[in-house]
Amino acid sequence: MSHLIKLSQIDESSNALAFLQNILFSELGHCSLIIVNTLNLPKNTYQLSNYCNTEVCPNYTAAEILMPISKLGISEGNFIEQWKLLSQPLLVKRQECSSLFSENNLMSDEALVLPILIDAKIERWVLVLNQENSIQAIDLPKLMLLANFAVVSLARATEKRQLEEITNWREEELKEISRLQHLLLPDPDTTIPGIELAFKFQVYKEAGGDYFDITSLADDRASDKPHKFGSIIADVTGHGPSAAVEAAMLDAIIRTYKPDSTELEPPAAVIDYVNTHFFTRKNRGKFITAITFTYEPETKILKYACAGHPYGYVKRGEQLIRLDQASDIPIGVLKDYQWTNHEIKLQRHDIIFVYTDVVIETRDMQKNEFGFERLEQVLINAESCPHCLVDDVADALVAFRDNDELCDDLTLCAIQIFG
Repeated sequence: MSHLIKLSQIDESSNALAFLQNILFSELGHCSLIIVNTLNLPKNTYQLSNYCNTEVCPNYTAAEILMPISKLGISEGNFIEQWKLLSQPLLVKRQECSSLFSENNLMSDEALVLPILIDAKIERWVLVLNQENSIQAIDLPKLMLLANFAVVSLARATEKRQLEEITNWREEELKEISRLQHLLLPDPDTTIPGIELAFKFQVYKEAGGDYFDITSLADDRASDKPHKFGSIIADVTGHGPSAAVEAAMLDAIIRTYKPDSTELEPPAAVIDYVNTHFFTRKNRGKFITAITFTYEPETKILKYACAGHPYGYVKRGEQLIRLDQASDIPIGVLKDYQWTNHEIKLQRHDIIFVYTDVVIETRDMQKNEFGFERLEQVLINAESCPHCLVDDVADALVAFRDNDELCDDLTLCAIQIFG
């Protein structure tokens, strides 16, 4: 039991060699130890390292026990290939293995070889020299088990530390990606004359593929008059960092767009432009759904184009109007595809509502989808307030799923028209 307690207490920062020596002391008494290592070394070659005795026990980490040490030399010996087949301890004598005993640290006429099995391979051995107890008095099977348990415990401690480092690095990188993705969003206090804006952005796992932006298209107009504005909501296929990178690329493409009088009018022209520049020399295996729209307060015309995205709505009191005239394909499917514009005339206090597909695809415990019908009922029953719409839909999804965590990224946007 004491050995098990010791084995459970090892960590990567401990003096691994002292730990090993302490574990073997009960069987060997005072002794000298050397590690023989062939990991990643050429055939018939080995390295002796990590020497310790009763008086001297240098501080080696678990990694230094397990891996060859670059500053130490490599020796040759045909015997090492035979050792790789050992399943039991082996007592070797100087006259049987002269090349081994010519090494500086082997001040003995014999050595006990303990093969170490890690991941179904024998590539390391513990050499025992000048042990206090006689070979006849040593329980060799127990000694073999203790040596293997000790070295395997060191290996697992190293793997645990490496896993923790990788996990910490991954978490920090995801946090940074998430931070950068949030920089793509409009400021929470974004104001455009003539509208009231409410939006909610929630990623599934640190970072995701949802994208939303809204901007005034009449910055030179007085702030006391309603502005023409444009907006886009998009969803990259997949989750996580790769989708977030695609969303960032989408943002970069959109920001290089400049209207051209010879081409189709926005917003369809924006999707055409994004689609043209979304394609790279190799197929990335991703596509993007999107709705983009513009609103002109002078004419009260909302013009929209859809690229395979779930259709949006206009809430007019208790009436709900579907923006479902567009049925074009997603971005990234066909390079030469052209999208079409559709129009609807809005009224004062109308609310435009758009969202990403997690809304209709969220499932309850019985695998039923939230769907369009439930969404429409929530929108109809909600107060005519953009913040109420966003909050009510988000709350309805949580209640339906009976879980705060959704199965995908979530973006909701509601825009009320006053101009």
